[in-house]
Amino acid sequence: MTDTTPYDHDRNELSRSALARLVLSDRAVALAETAGNLAVTRYDAHTGPGGRASEALALTRIADRLLAYAVVYERERGSSWEEIAQYLGLDVATTETRFTPEIERWNSAFAEPYRLDETGRKRVPNLPTAAYDPRSACSQLDLWAHLHLTINDKHAVSDGLRSDLPQDEPSASTSHDINGWIWRRNFAAFMESLSRYVGTDCGETDWNTVALSLEGTDDSDPDNGWYTHQLTGAWQSVEVRLANVVGSDELSVVIKGAESAELRLRIDTLISAFSVGVAPS
Repeated sequence: MTDTTPYDHDRNELSRSALARLVLSDRAVALAETAGNLAVTRYDAHTGPGGRASEALALTRIADRLLAYAVVYERERGSSWEEIAQYLGLDVATTETRFTPEIERWNSAFAEPYRLDETGRKRVPNLPTAAYDPRSACSQLDLWAHLHLTINDKHAVSDGLRSDLPQDEPSASTSHDINGWIWRRNFAAFMESLSRYVGTDCGETDWNTVALSLEGTDDSDPDNGWYTHQLTGAWQSVEVRLANVVGSDELSVVIKGAESAELRLRIDTLISAFSVGVAPS
């Protein structure tokens, strides 16, 4: 059995059915974005022979994964194999044989959500990423839906995931926070970029001072383990909450107050950019 992860609490706030639905949403967005890229004709002259057929094949593979997690979700919410088979146009035995391995992988991943890579330092999720870190997935998918599908609904994905909880539970839609993590070594560059996005300019000395304040932080302590920094710019103001992920080289980040879709997209992209790569040796 693995140790706890920084995302255990977030997973426990959602049912397994909701987590499966979140993975299904994530796969659907992957298919939509890949299909959208294939619609563009401008760069066809620079694509080698057979290249577009390769991209179309990639779409079918993404669609296969989408279907697999649609079945996982249906099983989690109580659909029978007979009901699923009816809509797939298959007999029950074929349907169960085809998708049972995916169900088994899904079930086993809850017992061991991640494994360590060959260095023994980096966590590799066994759960699909959207189910492993659902808070980040909700933020990204809500933003995608807000920009592409709806006009005023900032929580088109996350709002439907808590419908199976008691009505007095707090709704995921009450927060506009953007959550994620970055490598600690990227902290200064991250803050400098974020400062420019909100319209303020802070020098390197500011980030050295903040870095010293981060040394005793712990993201597992929501009350006293976080450092808060306010960025007030010419265009917008955001609150940045930061804390170390103890035992790793990761730094948890929560951004509050980013109301515009453009700023939220920039921040989400920024977090993704500064969390790529492997842990420093």
